[in-house]
Order: sequence, then structure tokens, then C-alpha cells
Amino acid sequence: MSRSPLFFLFCNPGLKIVPVVALAMSVAACQSDVSGLAVSAPDLPMAYASAAKLPGKAQRDARLWWQVFGDPVLSALVARSLEQNLTIAQAKQQLIAARTMVRASKTLFMPTADISGTANAGTGSTKSDELMRRPMQLNLEAGWEIGLFGLRENTQRSANASADMVAEDAEAARIAVAAEIAGTYVRLRALQEREAIASASLALLGRDGQLATVKYRSGLATASDAEEARISLGDARVEGVKLRTQIESTLQQIATLLGTSSIDSSLRQPRPQPVAKLDPAIGRPTDLLRARPDIRRAELATVRAAAEIGIAQADLYPKLRLSGMIGIGGPASGSLFGVMGGPSIQIPLLDQGRRRAVVAARQAQFEETAAAYKHSVLAAYEEASTALQTWSAGRSAVHQFKQTLAAVRKIQAESAVLERAGLSDQSKQTANAIRVLGQRRQLAEAQEAEALALIAFYKAIGGASPLSAGMSGANTVRQRKQ
Repeated sequence: MSRSPLFFLFCNPGLKIVPVVALAMSVAACQSDVSGLAVSAPDLPMAYASAAKLPGKAQRDARLWWQVFGDPVLSALVARSLEQNLTIAQAKQQLIAARTMVRASKTLFMPTADISGTANAGTGSTKSDELMRRPMQLNLEAGWEIGLFGLRENTQRSANASADMVAEDAEAARIAVAAEIAGTYVRLRALQEREAIASASLALLGRDGQLATVKYRSGLATASDAEEARISLGDARVEGVKLRTQIESTLQQIATLLGTSSIDSSLRQPRPQPVAKLDPAIGRPTDLLRARPDIRRAELATVRAAAEIGIAQADLYPKLRLSGMIGIGGPASGSLFGVMGGPSIQIPLLDQGRRRAVVAARQAQFEETAAAYKHSVLAAYEEASTALQTWSAGRSAVHQFKQTLAAVRKIQAESAVLERAGLSDQSKQTANAIRVLGQRRQLAEAQEAEALALIAFYKAIGGASPLSAGMSGANTVRQRKQ
């Protein structure tokens, strides 16, 4: 262990150490305060553009947003994914590591102690009463680096912000997985509905093709009519194979999200498409968006960047370290024991502007994180607003397709009456039935689009209630100002 620069002050009785201790106490009282640095979010509208078109409803807690579909299978899948998904498992371990490092950062400016030993062989036998020159030695060394000028506080603030950012990453992973498995489940049910429609269409087209062939042989239809029927039948078969392939791929995606390679066989049983029983939880964009983990993370990044400025500024000022050692060594002509120690001060004099350049760089990084925070708020508003508008348009489309399907079914029923009365042939009835199936397919696609847009909206607002969002944002602001 090297001697402290002030070791001789403590060991020389002709010098006074009081001025040194006084200097140490005075610099310890100095702090570099950067906690006043703050950012403000950009102004947002008081309401989403599509909110006025929606019926007014009491505000709801949106943290379990998938329950608006009223589908127990979907709710169970989301719960399983949050427990079993491997991306979430990785995020949890990253959070454990980050919190462990926070605990470690609290010890950076606390006293430390180590035991060390040395043995140096050489020709001849030497004895020394100087502790550091004895051939054999066992030492108990202690040191304490005192974090002055805000170094300790800003180091802790930076570590805390880093861990909180990882926590927001973990929350973002949970929200993303919940939204992804919900969206995949919605696609699965839509594909199964379309497969059922395609199967029914295939049967009708097969019957229509047989009828076209009979008409052609009887001279009641042209060869092109029979050929068109065969082409339509072939297209329907290709569509059926395509849909079955997509269903298998979707089932495998759900299995992967659940952290396994085994497909849940119960999902092969078709069920009705998920349809939201309630409208989206609409609130003030400023409150809803602050529940988003990426926005909270961006805000925490400004907290960490401000702390990094404080750390860089502390490097401009003197550093104080207290150190000491108790050693046992030999051979020695006197006592085997020795004690040494004292404070050391490092005062920066000339570094060619390196330290101030670091401060300037940290300040630029803070401004960059502030701009990134504002951009994340605007991007989040755009995402949520677009999803809400898409959902509103999708809901209108579903309503329109339901009306059209009802009208087509009415025409089909009237055509059936005419056929039974002998006033219409079977081909017209088949055409009407195929038309009904086509409208059912369009309705299924519209319902899928509506559900996916609703999922996208809840993902865009962070899947949390406006009340908890406002509290989270307030806590972050308070942390930044402390």
C-alpha cells in the first residue's frame, strides 16, 4: 500500500494537522446541486380527436383491459403468458441485477477494509523497522473515499434512475406480451371463422359446379359457365389450405408466447370472435400517456442525465480519501507491529480542459434526453390517437357490415321461398347463399380489425388507469426534484 500524501503530516510531530482536517471538513460541506434541472412535457390536446364521437361513460381502471372482451379463454391466456413468457422472465432477471447494483452503489463511498500479505525473497538477510520494506508482511488495510460536492448523492441518484429504467423496461415487456397474445388470439378466432366460411363456400361451390356441368350437358349453359364454376371451386380449395396453414402458424405463435413449443389443443376448437363489450377507457391524453413505461423511462433518463452532470462537476473539485493500515512484518530489529495512515487530497490543477469538456458533454446529453422525452410523448399521443381513430372507423364498419348481412340474408330467405314455389332455380339460391358467406367473411375481417385496433389503443396508453398514471408521473417529478 502506498503512503498517503499527508502521511508525513500525521507522523511528523513538528507539523500541525488541524488545518488539514479543517480543510477536509470545509470541502465536505460543499455540494454541487443539479437537482434543479427539469424537463416539461409538450402540450397535448385536452381530449383525443375521436373521443367526442364515443358515448360518454364513467372512467374505468384499464389495467385489466383484456377483460372488456368478456372472453375467459383470452383472459386465461394473458394470465399464463405473464407468468410463463420468456421475454418477461429475462426482464425480471435484468431487474434483479439492476436492483442489486443499486445496493452495491450505496457502498461506493463507505469505509472498506482488506487483508493483504507479501513475501519477498532475496540474497542476504535484511531487517527493517519501516513497515513497507519488510520482506514478510501481513496487513489490514482500510480506506474511505468521501464523496464530496454532490458526488455521493448524484452517484446514488444515477444508480436509482438506471434501476427504475430497467423496471420500466420490465413493465413494457409485460404490456407488449399481453397485447401480442391478445392480438394473436383475436387473429386465431378470425381465421377459424374464415375457415368455417370457406368450408361452407366450398360445399356450395361444389354443388354449383355440378349444376353448371349438368346445365352444360343439357345445353342450358355454355362451356365457359362450367369452366368458371371449376375455377371458383379451385380457388376455394386453395383458400382453405391457406387458412389452415395460417391457423397452425398462429397456434404456434401462441405457444411461443406461452414459453413452450407445445400447442394447446383446446385452442383448435373454434369459438366466437372476441368482441369488446365496452368502449375504450377514454381520459385526458396527458394522464393516460404518462402510464406508458417508455414515457416514464424517458423521464427517468433525464433524471439520470442530470445526475451524470453532477458527477462530472464533482470531478472539478478536490477529492478526499482517508486511509490507514495495521501491519505485522518481519524480520525486524524492533516491534513486529506497525501503524500508518492519514488523509490524502487530490486537487485538480491542469488537465487541458478535459474535466470541463466532460461536464459540457454531460450537459449536452441531458438536453438530448430532454428532447427524447418530449418526442416520446408526442409519438405516444400519435400512436394512441391513431389507434383510437382506427377503432372508431372499425366499429362503424362492423355496424355497416352487420346491416348489409341482415339485408343479404333477407334476400336469401325470399329467394328460398321462390325456389320452393318453383319460381326460381337452384343456382340463384346457391348464388345468394355464397353472397351471404361473402358478407360473413367481410364482417369477420371487420370485427378482427376492430378488436386489434382496441388492443393497439390499450397498449398505446400503457394499460393502466388514468389515476395510477397521474400518480406515477407525479412520483417521477418529485424524484427528479429531490
